[in-house]
Amino acid sequence: MLLLLIFGSLVLLGLVTWYLLNMQSAAISRQGIALAAGAPAASLLSKRHGSANNAIVITGPAQSGKTSLWYHLRFPAPRNRHEDNNNNNNNNNNNNDSADTNIDDGNKAFASARTPSLPETLASMAINTVETDIHEGRALLIDIPGHPKFKFDRDSHLALAKGVLFVIDSSTIAQSVRPTAEALYEVLANKSVQEKECPVLLLCNKQDEPSSVSNTRIKAMLEDEINSLRASRQASAKSLGHANYDDDDDAAAEEKAADFLGYDGKKFSFEDLPNPVQLNESSMVIGHDAGGFEHIERWIADTVQS
Repeated sequence: MLLLLIFGSLVLLGLVTWYLLNMQSAAISRQGIALAAGAPAASLLSKRHGSANNAIVITGPAQSGKTSLWYHLRFPAPRNRHEDNNNNNNNNNNNNDSADTNIDDGNKAFASARTPSLPETLASMAINTVETDIHEGRALLIDIPGHPKFKFDRDSHLALAKGVLFVIDSSTIAQSVRPTAEALYEVLANKSVQEKECPVLLLCNKQDEPSSVSNTRIKAMLEDEINSLRASRQASAKSLGHANYDDDDDAAAEEKAADFLGYDGKKFSFEDLPNPVQLNESSMVIGHDAGGFEHIERWIADTVQS
């Protein structure tokens, strides 16, 4: 009987020990995942005594490629290794045709399919943050999911922004120009963005897709849509009695200034905004010649150093 009691006690002690070890392991795993995803922006800023002079907010509609871009900016090595390998191949094969450097039009699609890309990501449902060196600058990159429930988080992080990187899906913009313009309007009309005259880079992503639209065309589409949105917002505000633009009331004037983009009586143009707005094409497919990555990195470095 005594032996059974001792055996039972040992078994129970073993089970308790096993449970505690598993709980500790799970806690360590969760901590590792959290660190891999990036520390919260508030934590990073608190370590820097509340400074927000290097925060770049990456925002835009869902599934436009924001998190893929965030990963590239944080881990740029794969692209560099690919470029180094191409350079080495070219140097070692000066007298030979290379399958990757001598591609006719009929094989471009096949070559694109073989081109390495960044890790595929799902639509993010969490904010990713990391502070990293980009060229001569150091930037706090904040990736905000495009889901509508993150609008409050987006606006609160825009208050920290030194610059805004708005990512657009060039391959679906023809079908999604309205919601894209609405999201962009909210960013451009944000009080903090306007007061600080934050630089904004509109990144026309997924240029490797056959259905992609050029940045010149996207610029025209967005300006037309924002012009329409501006008129409907103005009419809606007047009909609800929230804005009387003939009144000298300071609150009404402030509301008009905050929500109205461009000049009254003039068709909307990005050039009419107080903050500089640039457009650039990009692709998250490594090696795709969209002229994007170097320009993005240079824009971020110049913005955080300005």
